Amino acid sequence: MASGLSDKIVRITLNGSGVPIPDQETVEVKKDNQKVRWCADFEFRIEIAGYSDLTYTNGGTDCPYRCMSGTFGEIKKYKYDIVVVRTGVRNDPYVDVKP
Repeated sequence: MASGLSDKIVRITLNGSGVPIPDQETVEVKKDNQKVRWCADFEFRIEIAGYSDLTYTNGGTDCPYRCMSGTFGEIKKYKYDIVVVRTGVRNDPYVDVKP
């Protein structure tokens, strides 16, 4: 569905303890209109209970590791996990789907 709304970009970095930290603790997206693109300089996985429309790509200089969601069809707050592949360390921020 073309909406004119841009995808939300979330940059992930590691803190001093190796925990993945998103630049937005809660990402707000519009139902059925926006996707989330997570970017990091390290390999990571996104896990969202009950949601599986995730695509991973690697390469590029500005964002070597990426994960793109599909749109979200339900208005609700999703808790998700960012998992560092190398260490298994995780963090659990939110995607908040708005009408």
